[in-house]
Amino acid sequence: MCGICGELQFHDAPARDDAVIARLGELMARRGPDDAGVWRDGGRAWLAFRRLAILDLSPAGHQPMLTPDGRFALVFNGEIYNFGELRRELESLGVRFRSTGDTEVVLHALVRWGTTALDRFNGMFALGFYDRQERSLLLARDHAGIKPLYYMLDDRGIFFASQYDQILAHPWREGLPVSAEGLALYLRLGYIPAPYAILERTFMLEPGTWLRVNGDGQASRGIYYEFPMQVTPDLRGEAAYEAVDAAVSAAVRRQMISDVPLGAFLSGGVDSPLVVAMMTAAAGRPVRAYTIGSAGSAVDESADAAAFAKQTGAIHILEQFTPDRVLERLDDVVAAVSEPFADYSIFPTLLVSGLARRDMTVMLSGDGGDELFWGYPQRFGSVLDAAADFRRPHWQRSARWVTRRFTGLGNGHENLRWPSIGDWYRQKHMRYTPGMLDELFPTLPPWPAGFGLFDYDGWQPDETAYWLRWNEFVGHLTMVLLKVDRASMYNSLEVRVPLLDREVIAVATRVDWRSCLDLRTVTGKLPLRRSLARHVAHQTTAKRGFEVPMVDWLRGPLGELFRDVAVPRQELLGMPIERSAVERLLGDHQAGRADNSRSLWTLLSLVLWSERHFEPSGRFQIA
Repeated sequence: MCGICGELQFHDAPARDDAVIARLGELMARRGPDDAGVWRDGGRAWLAFRRLAILDLSPAGHQPMLTPDGRFALVFNGEIYNFGELRRELESLGVRFRSTGDTEVVLHALVRWGTTALDRFNGMFALGFYDRQERSLLLARDHAGIKPLYYMLDDRGIFFASQYDQILAHPWREGLPVSAEGLALYLRLGYIPAPYAILERTFMLEPGTWLRVNGDGQASRGIYYEFPMQVTPDLRGEAAYEAVDAAVSAAVRRQMISDVPLGAFLSGGVDSPLVVAMMTAAAGRPVRAYTIGSAGSAVDESADAAAFAKQTGAIHILEQFTPDRVLERLDDVVAAVSEPFADYSIFPTLLVSGLARRDMTVMLSGDGGDELFWGYPQRFGSVLDAAADFRRPHWQRSARWVTRRFTGLGNGHENLRWPSIGDWYRQKHMRYTPGMLDELFPTLPPWPAGFGLFDYDGWQPDETAYWLRWNEFVGHLTMVLLKVDRASMYNSLEVRVPLLDREVIAVATRVDWRSCLDLRTVTGKLPLRRSLARHVAHQTTAKRGFEVPMVDWLRGPLGELFRDVAVPRQELLGMPIERSAVERLLGDHQAGRADNSRSLWTLLSLVLWSERHFEPSGRFQIA
């Protein structure tokens, strides 16, 4: 795991100053503390790299990496788990390798196969690949968005980077206005999904896509992988469970290849205990598993994690944290995430990453299981139970809801008021109610015209179930992966995600949703539960995790901070804020009249991000 950045200028201009490149590289030093490299193609292009050495620890793994003839140069962040098979194929075609790692395989695969190589990579990655002869730059990102990649593109050139604060620090950023679309998405969802970003003319490359830009500024784009919205399943029951178990087991074995210490996160749920159990089976010896506990609180999962560790034979490293100790990491949370981000579960993710980094360089996690195997049963179940009601016209459904609301008669539930299931599901993911947003931000821009994440007007159960999974995979999961990347890389720790292995995904998309989600018992991830039962007798059903007491914090120390830094503001990123609405939002929460913690943290997080990352470089207006 590493950090990358680079630039291609479209016109003759002074070469980028060494001090600027050094500053941009230093910003990603935590992503790669083991080595650094810079390469130039005259004054028009340069690539920079910071290395966290995982495979081939020798100097042969140094980047930027060039082909022997010097024509092609690569900076690569990530891991390719099937690089051995690809290497053997390339060797049969006459390629001779100088290193033993995966980076050189990626380099020669791109030279030999072009963008078609991307779909052959089973791994996680972000890369910049430069052709000196054609003066073209290729950017690409893995199929699920595990690794980040940002870029800034205008008539001067293109600059790309692993972190958004590198975009903010680049000289071309000067004068760029705030993106109305990016700000609108953040305030509604708590993060900014690709391809949007917080500044105009800046973007996050979408998962499963590539972008090629030539020296004259011409750009072309392509998609090499799309998660399917609808499928025709052919795996059910026992056949599905066997296929999933085999795929996950193989993925865990593949992702245990490392030349440095490797362990696993361990929660009290299903996914990470399964990964730990399969790691133990593959290694034939105990693995080190890391857990943080919440010091005996009602939601503390450390006892369940300890039970899993005992039954799998894992060496369990557990550290307890009180809420006060967690809150002490606020500055680190703000520093770690260099783009607007409001998922406060990054607090525990940062803590467990720091705990693991004391001993490990690589960790395996259980992320992705919830999204692939219907692991949010209440969220999914509430929609699927009511889906058939949406076959009726909107006016008829609204009438049923109004009748029940004012007379108590009939069976019209409140969610029938939404025009479609997509509109209802969008509200489930929003940080504010629509009315609250209008009060706080009277000039808030609308949803971006091309943003189709919640466009769904169907109602049939099968179609709806697969749409729900697609929505979580391409939406919510990318936020989870963003959080894990920022928290782990802040601690110079690589996190691998075996449940998002290409082969696991291929099998998951063949499984009938009814073999994953039991609506009667409100239980999801049935294939993973069945696999886990092969290794342990202990299982949990509640989805808990280490919970941050944000409700209490905002009625205590964070509430005071909010009052100091957020309430006085008349604008944020150039957008007016209605101060009386902000005071009312905080007052209702602190008086116990409402739980506004998600809404308050979304606003406070943006203020803290702006003060740390944005305003030091100057204020800008919304485009």
